[in-house]
Amino acid sequence: MKKYPPLEIVAPLVFAFVFAVTLIYSRFEPHVEDVNSDYVKQYTGRPGYVLVDVRPEENFEGQSPMFGVPGGHIPGAINFPLGDLKIAAPSAALSKAGIVKDRTIILYCNTGTAAGKFADALIRNFNFSPSKLKNYRGSVIDWASYPSNKLLPEDHESGFPEIAHPLDFGGK
Repeated sequence: MKKYPPLEIVAPLVFAFVFAVTLIYSRFEPHVEDVNSDYVKQYTGRPGYVLVDVRPEENFEGQSPMFGVPGGHIPGAINFPLGDLKIAAPSAALSKAGIVKDRTIILYCNTGTAAGKFADALIRNFNFSPSKLKNYRGSVIDWASYPSNKLLPEDHESGFPEIAHPLDFGGK
C-alpha cells in the first residue's frame, strides 16, 4: 500500500500554492480606479469625460431606491442603467449615450457596487480599457453626505420618510 504525506504537511502546501496563484493572477487582472467626490467635481463636464449613473431611470429621475438612499442624480450625469447592457444591440446604445472607448467614463450608483459591475461588463464584453474607467466609490450616498453637493431634480426623494411629528408613530 502506498503511503501519502500527512494532511498537516499537504494542506499548507496546497493553501500556499493557491494563494500564490491568486496573488499573481490578481496583479494582471484589469483594475478600475476608485475615485472620490472631488474627482467627480473636477472632471464632470470636461471634454473627454462622461459621468454615468448606472441606476434605474426612476432613481435617476428622483425616486429613492431604498431607505437612507436619496433619489436623483449628480448634475452633469447621464443615465445608462446596468440592466440596459442586456438589451439588443447594447454597443449602439452605449455609443449613442456617449459611452465610448476614447473617453474617460466615471461610473456611479448607490454605493459603487453596481458601478463596479458595469465597469466589469464594459471591460469583458465591450473591450473597454480599465484605465479609461473610474468607479465613484460611495456614489450617491457619499455625494449626498456633503451639504454643498446638489442632486437633481431639486424635488428628489431624500430616502428618509417625512414624519409630521417625531413622536407620532400612527398610534393613539
